[in-house]
Amino acid sequence: MIQPLLQYPDPRIRLISGNVRFFNETLKDIIADMTDTMEANGLDALSAIQIGIQYNVIVLKEEGKYTPYINARFLKEQGKAAAVERSTYYDFTAEVERYTSLTVIYEDETGAMHSRDVEGALARTFQHQLDYAFGSTFVDRVPRAVKAQIDAYLEHGLVKESRMPGEKSGSCPTVFVRDYIKKAYRLVMLGVLLSFLAPFMLEEPAVQSVALADLGALALIFVLIIAYFFYAEYEAKKYKQCTSCQTGNIIGTSAIALGQLALLGLGVVAWVAP
Repeated sequence: MIQPLLQYPDPRIRLISGNVRFFNETLKDIIADMTDTMEANGLDALSAIQIGIQYNVIVLKEEGKYTPYINARFLKEQGKAAAVERSTYYDFTAEVERYTSLTVIYEDETGAMHSRDVEGALARTFQHQLDYAFGSTFVDRVPRAVKAQIDAYLEHGLVKESRMPGEKSGSCPTVFVRDYIKKAYRLVMLGVLLSFLAPFMLEEPAVQSVALADLGALALIFVLIIAYFFYAEYEAKKYKQCTSCQTGNIIGTSAIALGQLALLGLGVVAWVAP
């Protein structure tokens, strides 16, 4: 039977799920309801608590088959990577850092114990669903500054336009345009840094060409940093929940970036194009 999914602000999502002790028809009915709900909503994974059932049961869709994982835990973990996740409980996405590989132990619907190694997207899905089983959500996994923005979003919502001329809009969004600008100039910085290998790998004429390209890249980085500063200030003024401390962070980030640019410039002049 299809069950309604819990959605914010339903507090039951924070309940810690208990371990399954009886592998009976009731458990089979729960798994069947979870499978029906997944099919109806086009989901690839579901924890029992997401439909209000306080059992540590996860169902994953793997190669078209719905597989239950009961009383799941992970014993070993390795590596970390960040990726964007979406939750059925919240109406937004967030970038979350998680382990890239796990060794998982669990029981099947008969109570038999199993273990398996999972990697990549499946490892991330396991961790996302286990968060629910232990009374948590992906919001608890993001950096503190991002969580503050999410909390403001959940409390007030996001208003795109001011009610009056000059009035700030609603809460800070979870992702700022300025973050993309910052990512862009950091990538260009990385490219310039890699060019420091050119004297070891290329002949003199080619190294000079690399040096000229570096000078153009340094100019681009400077433009991007200035764009970051002014657009970040615009965003800080646009949203009500952005406080003066954010302005301080913007200035600090810009100053650090300019310092890094200066060091890269010295490196290009002294090393790539002496």
